[in-house]
Amino acid sequence: MRAEAEKSIDVVVTSAFDLDEAQKQKISAAMKKRMGRDIRLSCKTDRELLGGIIIRAGDKVIDGSARTKLSELATALA
Repeated sequence: MRAEAEKSIDVVVTSAFDLDEAQKQKISAAMKKRMGRDIRLSCKTDRELLGGIIIRAGDKVIDGSARTKLSELATALA
């Protein structure tokens, strides 16, 4: 409720590799524009993603990971 009142949101970015400051700023700016709120960004690393990122903001999930794309391709070919 506090975040709602402050017009902010916690965003968790999981990536296959460490993000540099420029990448973090770009993600934060894009999410601020999309969500219309201030962003509190935190980053995690998960080598099992192979590549890409997963962004979690509240109940929204944006999955751009290579692991998910490969899984979707395998399902389509089956």
